[in-house]
Amino acid sequence: MSQNCIFMRIKNLVVLSALMLLTVSCANTSMLQNWKDTELTHDYKHLMIIGISDSQQTRQIYEKYFVDELKKSNITATPSYELINSKQKMNRETVVAAIKGTDIDAVLVTYLVSADVEIKHRDSPLGVTYSGTAEGAEISATIVSNRGRSRSEEVFVLKNDVFDAESKSLVWSVQTETVGPESIDEVVTEVTKLLINQLLIDGVVK
Repeated sequence: MSQNCIFMRIKNLVVLSALMLLTVSCANTSMLQNWKDTELTHDYKHLMIIGISDSQQTRQIYEKYFVDELKKSNITATPSYELINSKQKMNRETVVAAIKGTDIDAVLVTYLVSADVEIKHRDSPLGVTYSGTAEGAEISATIVSNRGRSRSEEVFVLKNDVFDAESKSLVWSVQTETVGPESIDEVVTEVTKLLINQLLIDGVVK
């Protein structure tokens, strides 16, 4: 086998290994629980999105992104920061006062239930042990060392509730879990995508 052919095979192996590691390292958001009031027979036309967070920046990022994504599906929504400022205490009374006189007919509230660190074992995608050296095969040492090992991953569980604006009762609830996010942006984008999809499936919005 020629030297060029060997080099190309090594290069392809490096690319393939990197792609497999990238897939493994991506955050994974799933739905743990899903509940809808059986008496809810209509959809909502205007949601207010509330993200409960100690960080006002995180709150605004989440609410704005959620509202923008809903608009892509022609669903009207308002971020709570436009009606409730950072100095106001976020509670039932504040929310009721904020939506009074508006056409907001439902409120979606997202808040953190738990944030834990779990030890996850990463198995080799090929199920074999690499016996060579990274230097000898011209393969990245990082790629080789990451093929099969344990690592700590953050796990975020969020509760996402929809309340009817008129009755003030809970009508829909979903609990989500996000494992191993690289940033808060990953949590925001993945949770938002999952929630909007489920809201549409359950007919809470159309």
